[in-house]
Amino acid sequence: MLPEPLSPAAVLPFESGFRMERGADDLPGVSIVMPVFNAGPYLERTIRSLLMNDLTGCELILMDGGSRDMTMEVVAYYREHFALAVSEKDDGQSHAINKGMAKATKPILTWLNGDDLILPNRLNAVRAAFRDAPGTHVVVGNAYLTELDLSPIHRFTYAPEQLTFAKLLNYSMHHLVQPSVFFSREAWRTCGPVKQELDYAMDADLFLAMAARYTFRHVPLDVAYSVYHAECKTRKKRAESLAELAMVQARHGGFAEAGVTLGQLVTLYNDAKAAADDLADAAGAGTDAALLTRRLAAVAREKRETQRLLLERAGDRIGGR
Repeated sequence: MLPEPLSPAAVLPFESGFRMERGADDLPGVSIVMPVFNAGPYLERTIRSLLMNDLTGCELILMDGGSRDMTMEVVAYYREHFALAVSEKDDGQSHAINKGMAKATKPILTWLNGDDLILPNRLNAVRAAFRDAPGTHVVVGNAYLTELDLSPIHRFTYAPEQLTFAKLLNYSMHHLVQPSVFFSREAWRTCGPVKQELDYAMDADLFLAMAARYTFRHVPLDVAYSVYHAECKTRKKRAESLAELAMVQARHGGFAEAGVTLGQLVTLYNDAKAAADDLADAAGAGTDAALLTRRLAAVAREKRETQRLLLERAGDRIGGR
């Protein structure tokens, strides 16, 4: 039975009538690393989603970057469910993920951000996929991208032919949903850790490295919700996210694919410019127009810098360096 929530807002819509499905005794364990920072408004829902799975043989590892909100109050309330919970200043999300993975002890690994959800009784299916196909190193489930109220934006369904390196290299068009991806300790050891200089596309970089080496196994079930709210950094800083992804694609040899992503950045710039022009023409729009103009300038800088770096990288490849 789930504990009483700290906040009524943390109660999930699928808690009503929920029944736990116990996993088989021979299921391999999962280490779930939770990198968080000021996740207080969302974290309790994330924890409750995990508690709607049989966590026997699994471990939850929380790495908090020194939150100043109610994050650690929420963690304290659910503390008994964590194998480890650390709150200390870190160097960002990638650093927190790497720190957590270094503490992980189970054969299957993943990370779960403090606003995303694992759906009820889905960990059993993921664990069984690893057990039933020895030599499996990456398992991918279907997933939803949702609004903060969990209303669906898009459902991502996959098939084996979509989970190849060649397909995923065009990552801005054919991407994975991070909380529905699980990998073996060997895959992490071989392809990780995530690069700490990456703020947005660290998952894409890791998954492309894994796709180049391993065959991904698909679980045809909805496994996770990725919550895409206003404070989500890939939504709040879309231009920076696309620019970083283009560089990751180029690093993996996908120069044409990086060009597709850069095209999305150009579209973002053009849309922002059109909106800024409309505001500038509107009476009394001053403050909003100034804000959008600054945003436009930021997108333009990202576009120019990414183009420059891609040209440099292409030159290095041609020069054989």
